[in-house]
Amino acid sequence: MKKSIRKILFSSIFVLFGVQFSQAQFFKKYVYTEGELGVISSFFVTNSEGEAVPFALGGLSLRGGLGVHDEENNLFLGIYSGFEGNFRHSIGILPVYLNSKLALNIADDKKLFFSFGYGRSFQMGPENLSGYLKKYSIAYGRVTSRENIQSFFIEIDNHGYNFPDDGISVVTLNFGLTYTFL
Repeated sequence: MKKSIRKILFSSIFVLFGVQFSQAQFFKKYVYTEGELGVISSFFVTNSEGEAVPFALGGLSLRGGLGVHDEENNLFLGIYSGFEGNFRHSIGILPVYLNSKLALNIADDKKLFFSFGYGRSFQMGPENLSGYLKKYSIAYGRVTSRENIQSFFIEIDNHGYNFPDDGISVVTLNFGLTYTFL
């Protein structure tokens, strides 16, 4: 009985502290949320009819993140997660990573982004493989009328393990859209 009361008390204090911390002026002004919708691409693969094709859709990627940015919106640091469905290998991948992003101003409302992510990647399937994720991305974006950022990205993800059925490294080339709420 005493342990459950302590747990409830500790949880309540943690939640209250978390709510107060998140309402601080710093977080209202410098926090961002981001959502990504991407396509995993496959190049020079054999399709279901046995023909070699130069490009095929390999899967879909849905990711989101939360982080902080500087006043000029040129430096971003956040924690991200999501889901990648790989159609060619019939598996799901769960990435969890820290992402840093540098934005270079091209014009008044145009930016070029370079980002690097590092974390863990988990294969959701019968083998439950995992590895250290490394993500490299380049994006071109524009600032919207509401001061948010829309961008188009191209990225390479190295998930740090091999597909179990054919031993090929889980390295994907993704492209898609990102929307950043500032």
